[in-house]
This record gives sequence, C-alpha cells and structure tokens, in this order.
Amino acid sequence: MQVDTDDDDRKTSSSWQCIEVIDNAHKRTVRSIAFEPTQSNALATASFDGTTAIWDTADNSTHECIATLEGHENEAKSVAWSTNGQLLATCGRDKSVWIWESNGEGDFDCISVLMEHTQDVKMVVWHPTQDLLASFSYDNTIRVWKEDDDDWVSAATIAGHTSTVWAGDFSTNGKYLASVSDDRTVRIWAQRASEGGSADAGFYYRPDLSYECIAKVPDSVHTRAIYSVSWSEPSDNGDCGRLATGCGDNTVRVFKVTETESGLNVDLECAQEYAHGLSDINCVKWNPKHKGWLATCGDDGVVRIWYMEP
Repeated sequence: MQVDTDDDDRKTSSSWQCIEVIDNAHKRTVRSIAFEPTQSNALATASFDGTTAIWDTADNSTHECIATLEGHENEAKSVAWSTNGQLLATCGRDKSVWIWESNGEGDFDCISVLMEHTQDVKMVVWHPTQDLLASFSYDNTIRVWKEDDDDWVSAATIAGHTSTVWAGDFSTNGKYLASVSDDRTVRIWAQRASEGGSADAGFYYRPDLSYECIAKVPDSVHTRAIYSVSWSEPSDNGDCGRLATGCGDNTVRVFKVTETESGLNVDLECAQEYAHGLSDINCVKWNPKHKGWLATCGDDGVVRIWYMEP
C-alpha cells in the first residue's frame, strides 16, 4: 500500500489543504462526522456533549450551525445520513438509536427512539439502497431496523460476535454486511433464504427472516480489537470489492472479497504495519469516487491518505 501521485486522477493526494476550521463546534469530543450525501456542503457532527449539530454554508462561505439535535442523555457516538439525505440516525452511550427526519432548511423531527440494545451503541450505518439501518453495540449484537406502520422496529438481531461490535459496513450493492469486533474477528452476514424471500435478492427485511455468517476472518489475523471497517466499490475484475480494517494493533489490513458457489472468500491482500506509528487505527474509509484511495486516522492525531494499486 502506498501513496502514488503519478496518475493525473491522483495528483492531489500529496497536497491536501485544510480549507476551514470550525472552532467551538461542541463542548466535548467530536466523535463522528458525516456529509449529507445529496449536497456538497451540509454535514452533521455527533459529540460526547450529547448533541448532534447540522452545519451548512451560506453563499459558499464558512460553515454555520443551522440546527442542534438534542435528546441523548450523554455521549453521542455516531451519526449517519440515509442515501437520499431525508433521514439522519444517531446513537449513543445511553443505549439508544434516534432517527430524525429532515424537513429542509435546518428543521428536523425525531420520528423514532429505539431502545432495544442493552448496552452502549457504538455505530449506525444505513443500507445503500433501502431505508434500512444497522446498529452495532457493546452488547455484542447488531440490530437491523426498518419502518413499519409509521414507526421503526427491530427487524433482525444478528448475534455471533463474543465481544463488543465496534463497527460495520454494507457492501455497495447492499447484499452483504461486514462487522468488526473486540473479539478480533471480521464477520460477513447475509440474509438466510426462506419461503419469504431469497438471499440473492439482497437485504430485504421481514420480521420472520434471520441472517447467517457466511464468511469470517479468524481472530488469529488481527491481534487486538478491530475498531473500523470499510467496504470499497467492486473492481473491474468482478469481485465484491475490498474490505479495509483499522485495528488496535497499529495495522491497516486490506482483504479482497470474492463470491464462490459455496459463499464468499475473504483473502488478505495487504497489511500495513505501524500505519500510524505506535498508535491505534481508529477509522478507515474508502474514497467513493477515486478507486484505491483509502483514508485512515489514529491516536497520533494524523490523517493519512493511501493508494492501493489494482
């Protein structure tokens, strides 16, 4: 894995500039940030002060806070927009998941508060093509939520990890869900076929459906807790894309995922040790527009941009 600046499409990879600093955005640590997918300027930030702030620019000037969403009893851990930008999900240490609806111009309504997790909720992520939400928790489970009669309900509880589930990500086609845990495993989940539907149809949730682990990276590969996972776009070779993981063992790993007749193969392609020196890797994220670009950040306070050669 390396930063490569020879190609015109990647020529800015070594010349990133900070174009704006939002001072005093929150009273405590800012834990999560997400751009609104249908706009270039709007973003949301979730903080340990228990609030989620919505930021936007007026006349392409600096970002201003246009809304503050309150409700979590303490730390807000994660924020995520749905694909169409109409829904926003937050989660927190208070074991809850909140779903907000955007009415435009900084007006948001809380449409559901979900309390089924029994411990701290670490992360939320939306399905890429459907209004389905996954949440990952200290209670060792993943829950999938869907709308039902103008309310949101738990459509599935996914169990299998033996310790905190820190994070997850859907494949870009929505067919698979990857999760990472304090138990040092990566697991990939798919809908179990039943009379109500087919696994080939992707994630389509009904209360009577269940989900199974169809691939697993064993705990011998990562030596400490895995804090982050990101699923890339498929390559031109017909695979299912790459999974990148960020780990407490100071290493960034990249796995190639391919479909087989019996399930999925997950093969380690690259391991970048000491990617942030002796610091934990807290987050990894593939660039959705530039294939092969991977951003990582760690306890060293540094953001690094990597290029993974095809």
